[in-house]
Amino acid sequence: MKKEGAQVGDVWSGQEILDVGDEPRHHVMIKNEYTRAILVEFPPGDTTRPHAHLVDSLYFCLLEGGHDVINHIHGCDPKPDRMEYGEVRFGEHIENPLIHKITNKSQKSMFVVDAEVLKTPPVTCADPLVADHHELIKTRDKARVYKLSLNPGETVSVSYPFFYLTIVQKGSNVRTEVAPGVGWETNMQSGDMEWKSPTVNLSITNTGEGLFEQFIAEWR
Repeated sequence: MKKEGAQVGDVWSGQEILDVGDEPRHHVMIKNEYTRAILVEFPPGDTTRPHAHLVDSLYFCLLEGGHDVINHIHGCDPKPDRMEYGEVRFGEHIENPLIHKITNKSQKSMFVVDAEVLKTPPVTCADPLVADHHELIKTRDKARVYKLSLNPGETVSVSYPFFYLTIVQKGSNVRTEVAPGVGWETNMQSGDMEWKSPTVNLSITNTGEGLFEQFIAEWR
């Protein structure tokens, strides 16, 4: 019989505590030695099973209008929390593991990306990126997060001299060129994500009719 406790495999509130990647409302989209990127989606009124966040993580809110939840942390009373659209949080969970369950109190399905920062890549950059259309919005010892914003028809030329995770906030049609005349066009959707190695001399153009916004999360 499983024991009451605060570890993965223990029981809390009558349910087994799961690793976050095994919780049914958390969907692992990318997994490698540097990150595990998890898409969190579940409907209004639903509650997750108890689960554990054991490594430092970035959290990206992709739900327009933001979302409201009841956050029930192990050992504490349930508390309301709100995360705004486009907000990025950093959770330090190695020293302070997070054991909790959350209830969606919004009118729409949860739409959050949880990106675990597992390991420092072999190539990093000492100084923050300085590039047109990029805004540095979050800095921590293990990661930096930029937001790339392009209006329809705008182009940016940029090099990313680091390993990074891209997460689309607001989608559009985007053309990427790696050399003059050598490229491809992609219909980017909110929540699309990709892990990328250092990249130089990219040309990125918003060929769609609406604003394109994408997070660039640099691993350090």
